[in-house]
Parts: sequence; C-alpha cells; structure tokens
Amino acid sequence: MNVAFVVQRYGAEVAGGAEALCRDTARALVRAGESVTVYTTTARDYLSWDPFYPAGDWMDDGVRVRRFAVDPPDPKRSADLVRHLGLDPGDPALEAEWATAQGPVSRHMLAALSGHRDDHRGRPDERDAHDAVACWTYLYATSQLAMPIVRDRGILVPLAHEEPMLRFTLTRGVMRMAKALAFMTPEERRLVEHAAGVEHTPGVVVGAGLDPAPDGDAQRARRVRALPRRFALYLGRVDASKGVDALIRMHAGYRESGGPLGLVLAGREAPGLSIPGWVTTTGFITDQERADLLAAAEVVVLPSPYESLSLVALEAWRAGRPTLGNARADVVAGQTARSGGGLLYTGPHTYARQLFRLALNPAERQAMGESGRAFAATWTWDSCVARWREVIALAGQPGRAAA
Repeated sequence: MNVAFVVQRYGAEVAGGAEALCRDTARALVRAGESVTVYTTTARDYLSWDPFYPAGDWMDDGVRVRRFAVDPPDPKRSADLVRHLGLDPGDPALEAEWATAQGPVSRHMLAALSGHRDDHRGRPDERDAHDAVACWTYLYATSQLAMPIVRDRGILVPLAHEEPMLRFTLTRGVMRMAKALAFMTPEERRLVEHAAGVEHTPGVVVGAGLDPAPDGDAQRARRVRALPRRFALYLGRVDASKGVDALIRMHAGYRESGGPLGLVLAGREAPGLSIPGWVTTTGFITDQERADLLAAAEVVVLPSPYESLSLVALEAWRAGRPTLGNARADVVAGQTARSGGGLLYTGPHTYARQLFRLALNPAERQAMGESGRAFAATWTWDSCVARWREVIALAGQPGRAAA
C-alpha cells in the first residue's frame, strides 16, 4: 500500500510526542513493506514555525519526507482567540482565523496534496497517488486544511484530549470529513465520538509499538548525576501544561509528611517554571540515560491531566517500574487499569498516600512492575502495523462519503 502522513513537524530533532509517534509509525510501516510519504513543514518549533530543515524531498529510514515552507503565523493572535473562544465558542469565522494564526499554513504543501508537482507544470506525480492520507492531530492547520482535499481517502489521527479546541465547530467539521479514524486508546475513541458525533465513522484503535530500549544501569545513572538515594521519576517536558507545577507542590507536601522518596524531573525545562532546590533536574536526556534513570527509580509519576496515550507509562512498565498517575487523565486511568501496573491519585492527599504505599511496600512495587511489564510487551510494532493496515483499508473502501 502507498500511504501518506501529513504532520506539522517531522524529524529526529523534533521534541514532541505526537511527532515522534508519527515518525516511529511511518518507519514501522516501511519496515513492514509499505510505502510511506510524509508531508510536513520545514519547522522544528511549534510556535514560530521558523525554518529549520531545508525544503524539498528527503529519505528517512526508507520514508520519503517532503518538507514545505510555511506562511508566518501570529502566535499572539492565536492565543488571544483561544482564550476568547474558550469562553464564548461557536463563531466559525473566529475559529478559522485562529487556525490560520496558529498555523502552520503551507500553500505549497496543499498544492502537492492536490496531486500537482512543485514545478507548477500541473502534471500529476504518480508517486503521490496515495491509497490513503493520514492527517496527524486535529489541532493544527496542516490537518485542518488538508482534510478537505483528501476527504475521499482521509484518515484522521486525532490525538485528542479534553481541551477547548476539541469543542470548536471547526474541529467537529474536520473530524466528520474523515473517511476513517485512527485512535490511540479506547478512552480517546469515546471522547472523540462524543465530542464530534462520529460514532458511525469507521475507526480502529491503532495504538503504538515500543522500540527496544537499551539495558538500564542504575549505578551508572548515580555516577553521572547526584541523585537522591530513593526517588520518584518524571519523564517528559518539564512544563506546567504537563502538570509539573502541581506535581512539585504535591511532592513538597509528601516530603513535609516524612515521605522517603525524592523527586527527579528528566526532560527539557520550559521557561518560567519555578523549580525548588530540593528537586533534581537533568535537562535533556539520551535514550541510554533514560533507561539508566528508570533502572534507578522506584516509581514513575504521571501528572499530566491531558493525554491521548501515555508512552511514558508504557516505557516505565517495560522497565518493570510501577507508575503513579493522575486519575483526571482518563487515558492514564484506563491504561493503568488494563495493565495493573500502578496506582492513581486524585489530589495532594491521595498522591501522598499512594506514594507512601509504594515506597513502603517493595513486594507490591515489584508485582505492579511485573504486571506492567507483561502489558507493555503486547505493544509491538507488528501488531500496530496490522491495525494500521486495517484502518488504511477502511479509508480506501468505496461507498461511505465523508460528511
């Protein structure tokens, strides 16, 4: 099969969960013998969309990558419109203005998706006769503007969680155009179907696969960094939007109650977040450093209230580490229930109580870690590719016309 992915950013240097998952999925499909072309922008940053990569066609582990320049966005106007529409939704003109202001808008990409070469000779490129076109994330103009062009064979990968933009009229329209939908979890599927009224659109919970991880070495982690003797580990972008500010406050209360576990935050720090001196931070880490920190940690904390899939939870369970997750995140709650790999908290008091429970019961930690490990072992790229083939076939079937 010949499939296209449309995504706002793409590349090894891009720090973003959705973009990394898109890239991993594209490479897994190619390894399985499928043909994948990625339509993306020259950007690495998701606010300014400034060019980082050169425009043109490139190969990435067998994936054909087509990068296009974008029009300048207006981040301030985008933020203002989101605040306004969050309080007073339902204005299609303002929603369209928000989409354009946020971006990324690439007229050359849209022309290419329409089936014409970039030399403007108007001749179709046979390589672009895709069986299906999957637009990754509902949130960006790459998907919002591409879906009307490819609606006869379009797959939407919403990567949705509860946020104001999910309820926009624009979002419902994009979701209803899709010929098929690809979800990460059953919880995401229920959320999207309820929000957009797409219960009758064919869809598949495709999930993801896990690449082999390097063996972790706890002693090496301790030689490299001054880590607490015992600690809970956060992995990911160190940002208030990921719940890290609330995590720090809750862990401070846990420490004041005599909790024995320190807190380590591993990941790039967003500007403006105040981190007290008792918290250990690492900055950006490599895959090997990630594995070593997981080997040294006793618990992995999952504070984000908004997730469409928690890959960090899967990585923790693969390493045999229990998790403590935010119960407000339906996806995290669902993954935890299905895996048996951890506990949930609802606020500061339950956070402290559950963390005390895990810290004081090594046998229970081990049992949860092993249960999680067995669950994570089922997340293979072979099974993910099989589900992707199913959703691609749904998008290529004649009959149902997108709304």
